[in-house]
Order: sequence, then structure tokens, then C-alpha cells
Amino acid sequence: MTGDAFPQLGAWVKLPAPESVELLALAGFDFVVIDAEHGAIDTRTISTMIGLARGCGLVSFVRVAGTAPRDVQVPLDAGAAGLFVPQVDDAARAREAVRATRFPPLGRRGASTSGRAGRWGLETLGDYLRTGNDEVRLVVQAESAGALSSIAEIGAVSGVDAVFIGPTDLAVSGQFEENDDRMADLVAAAERRCADHRITLGTTASGNASELLDRRGYDFLVLGADTTMLCQGAHALVRGARTAAPGARR
Repeated sequence: MTGDAFPQLGAWVKLPAPESVELLALAGFDFVVIDAEHGAIDTRTISTMIGLARGCGLVSFVRVAGTAPRDVQVPLDAGAAGLFVPQVDDAARAREAVRATRFPPLGRRGASTSGRAGRWGLETLGDYLRTGNDEVRLVVQAESAGALSSIAEIGAVSGVDAVFIGPTDLAVSGQFEENDDRMADLVAAAERRCADHRITLGTTASGNASELLDRRGYDFLVLGADTTMLCQGAHALVRGARTAAPGARR
């Protein structure tokens, strides 16, 4: 990889509206993760979002649904800076994600310089292949107890640039209750393993960004989703108006 520092503060993009990317850029985010796993966003809109992000100076990732050629080829050819791959439970799955995102002989990604990643055919084949293998970032998501136990081995796989701890799927897969100490212990142990092995580590943050970055060793955070920000902002406006004008219609 290029060795550049990982962009620090990001947001999920779940709405199929390119304007979300522009608004997040204006808010000062460093990167966006266009969510093709949970968001209802078609490939044409993903491509538009990637182009808009590049124009706004945002690093754009796409969270893919899987590692089939159709999952990874479209966003990478559209010029995404990298992929988030969910449900990577062990080193074997991490190696499969690497193979899906790298050109031969490192992987099996198909090549075409005719898209944005190839500067619409202006890029030489050699530069296009070098960029795809050396500069595209692969972030694998650790979302189970087994993945957290194997996080050092996952992060050590050549071609994996970062590991992202997904707390929601971790809680669901482990059937942990909210604020369960067992889950907290698993995450803390994974954090220590990543620090010991110098693995670039990310997760989601909810009001605790400073703690995660300054004291718990995280390198990058996803602070929320465009949908959540819209919902919470709208709720706050309505609550404020109702409080200021108690007689307002409920």
C-alpha cells in the first residue's frame, strides 16, 4: 500500500442520494463508506457518488455485500479508494477478500481501463494495474467472537490494510445484551492484539470518539450514517420547537 495515513473520520452513506456525499464533505468528514450491503443504492448511483466524492476531496469506500466479481468490480472500476468487506471471520476469509480485490498474480480481479479507475481509457494498463494492486485499500470487518479472537491473524494477511470491528453484528452474532461485559472484554482483547501487531483498526463511534482515538488505539472511526443524522437532527428540531412553544400542536 501507499503508506499514507488512514483517513480518520467517516460516515456511512445509506440514502441513494449523491447529495448526501456533498453534505458530508461540507461537514468536514475525511471519508465516506457508501453502503451497498445495507443501503438500497444501485450501481449507477454508487458510481455517481464516487465521482462526486473525488471532486469534493473525500476518500470514498464502498461496503460491498460480498466478494463475488459483481460486488467488487463495479465500485473499484468506478474509482472507489477501497472496499469494506463484511463478515470476515478468519484469515482464510481475509485471503479470499484480497484475491477478489487484487489483479493477477495477487488475485483474480478483472481488468479494464475504460472506467474512472482507468481515467476513462487514458491510463496505461501498467499504471492501472499498479494502482489497483498498490493503492486500493481493503478494510475487512470483524463482526463475531471468532473474528475478534483471530484479529491478529486476519490483520496480518498480506493485502489487508485495516480491520474494522463491527459492534452491532458482534452483539447479534454473540447474542450479547447491551453493555454486556463479555462483549466489552472481547473488544478490549482485540484492541490489545491490534496494538501489539500494529494493525490499523477502526470501529463506529457514538459520542466516544476521543476515547477511542486517544486512549483505545483506534486509527479511524465511522461516526454515523446520513440516515441517522437526518433522523436525529429532525427529532432535535421538533423537540426544540415543542419545548419552546408548549402550546404547539402535538
